[in-house]
Amino acid sequence: MVTAELSPPGNPVSEPVRHAAAAVAGLVDAANVTDNPAATPKVSSLVTSTWLIEAGVEPIMQITTRDRNLLAIQSDLLGAWAVGVRNLLVLSGDPLKVGKYAELAKFVGDVDSNALIRLARQLNSGQLAAGEALSTPTDFFVAAAMNPLVDGATKIAGKIEAGAQFFQTNIVYDVARFADWFIPHVESGVLAGAPVLVGVMPPRSVAALEHMHKNIPGVEVDEATFARLRGLSGEDAKAAGVEVAAQVIEQLRKIPGVAGVHIMAPGWEAEAVTRVAGAIARP
Repeated sequence: MVTAELSPPGNPVSEPVRHAAAAVAGLVDAANVTDNPAATPKVSSLVTSTWLIEAGVEPIMQITTRDRNLLAIQSDLLGAWAVGVRNLLVLSGDPLKVGKYAELAKFVGDVDSNALIRLARQLNSGQLAAGEALSTPTDFFVAAAMNPLVDGATKIAGKIEAGAQFFQTNIVYDVARFADWFIPHVESGVLAGAPVLVGVMPPRSVAALEHMHKNIPGVEVDEATFARLRGLSGEDAKAAGVEVAAQVIEQLRKIPGVAGVHIMAPGWEAEAVTRVAGAIARP
């Protein structure tokens, strides 16, 4: 499986997302719609998901616990199902301090990410949080995040126990290190029945690689990847980044338990997904 990530716009316009969705339609099995990423206000993930549906792209709507109380969360979930959203990625959300709203907004957090997974599964069973019955239950396919090299078996098992049905991971470059961490979880059976899509990002510069390597827990960039981008810029760097992503994907295909990949490319999403999808062989 191949999924991609399409970010909602910061301005109240649909054209950029519609254009990106049209470009990736048929190339990916589904596309994630982020929810106020980097604690920065964007068009809602729910509204943006409707644009993807109209373009023929299956959305995976991200929903965070950071910004909504229990009433608002349930309202968004009911609305999402009503307009045709069938897949969720449940997240805590980036800390407010990473954006401009640390002093302006309040962290809500009525529920944590595992409790939100349980809530989504409760709606699937036909019941709201206070016990109200739904005459039309939802049937969301619910994903959780996984942080390679960082998350332990207990954390992963906790998300599955809460009701997570599949996982999407953070970005992987060093496939050998990822395999050393991942295969024991597969062999232990903790991931039985829970497909894992591994995060892949085509890099556009050494600076971007250094930032991820130093600042994002679980993202380890190997020296070969640094060397591939060193001294390159512009189109040359983009081309090298696409090659890196395609090579990572080919290596990931050989690892037992990897069900697919999730392509992330902030700032050049449609172009990157199109180029990476064209560089890998798919049925």
